Amino acid sequence: MSFNIDTFTSNFKRGGALGSLFECSLEAAKGSGMTIADFKFMCKGAVLPASTIEPGTITYMGRALQIPGNRAAQQLNTDVYNDEGMEIRNHIENWMEMINSHRTNARQTSMSAVTKYTGKLQVKQLSKEDTGAVKTYQFINAWPSSCAEVPLSWETNEIQTFAITWEYSYWVGLNESGGIVAGK
Repeated sequence: MSFNIDTFTSNFKRGGALGSLFECSLEAAKGSGMTIADFKFMCKGAVLPASTIEPGTITYMGRALQIPGNRAAQQLNTDVYNDEGMEIRNHIENWMEMINSHRTNARQTSMSAVTKYTGKLQVKQLSKEDTGAVKTYQFINAWPSSCAEVPLSWETNEIQTFAITWEYSYWVGLNESGGIVAGK
């Protein structure tokens, strides 16, 4: 096969998705009992989790056979700008405190059911043509399992950022028109 750039570019429809064109929103957040509208502006990065099915091994007459096992649990990671009022960080810390208190090592009684302590996150991959989302990932029953440190130093003059690690029950992938393409 000879090299032909035109063959490559004709098969690279719409020019490829850009990592910078995304929006992450937090819905039904539990930390203060309301949604965080600014999360979509302050979330500066997200890493979509891998989709992995762990193999199960069965042996027959000394030969190992691989069969599909269960789907591996993944995490969603986000990076957030820290606003000077620390509103998002305070919200996440409050949410985590209600799930399990530093002081009492107990869950708040209003957070007993899964739907009471979880929310929904969405990550949208946006188009270069400004036509909206080309794909949306919805993370169902999400809750923050880790709110990372914020380094402080006299040697920097940058806006603070911190990472949040999210656990969730499952994700659903939606196409441009909102139809489910994965996670039925």
